[in-house]
Amino acid sequence: MSKSFADIEIGRVAWQQYRTAGDRSAQVPDALRALAAAVTEDDAFGAYWGLENVVVIQGQLYSAAVPTVSVLLAALLDELSPDARDLVLELLQQIVRGEAEKEEAALGDADLGDRCRAAAREGLWLVYRELGTRRRETAEAILERIEPDRARLTAYLKGLRGK
Repeated sequence: MSKSFADIEIGRVAWQQYRTAGDRSAQVPDALRALAAAVTEDDAFGAYWGLENVVVIQGQLYSAAVPTVSVLLAALLDELSPDARDLVLELLQQIVRGEAEKEEAALGDADLGDRCRAAAREGLWLVYRELGTRRRETAEAILERIEPDRARLTAYLKGLRGK
């Protein structure tokens, strides 16, 4: 396969139709590509900050957060550097913990947080897989927000702790 899963997902989205902080939706695809391709920690953080404070700011979501979730999940299927994978999960956590920014809510997107969490549920098992990595705490925080089956989450957490 010549293109990554993330790149294919990025290409499926008409990003200009989505809102971001500071009207920067045109830069989101490149920032997502850069995050997925990041090799060094500095590269990963540089790309991350092209998304944090653009699609989500301190828990306030913009409409571009919904397709961003799908791209982040697709990226988890790709070969990522450890630093890139860390920040893909961190950004996913920021988004699933968020709620609609007040202007987004006024424009009819008050359910943006719920829609982002529903989108994240589509990759539930990709997040469960991260429980066995150095990203365990981040994955657990994401699952706390998106997993509707609390008994399943408890069972996996117990099983991974060896209890």
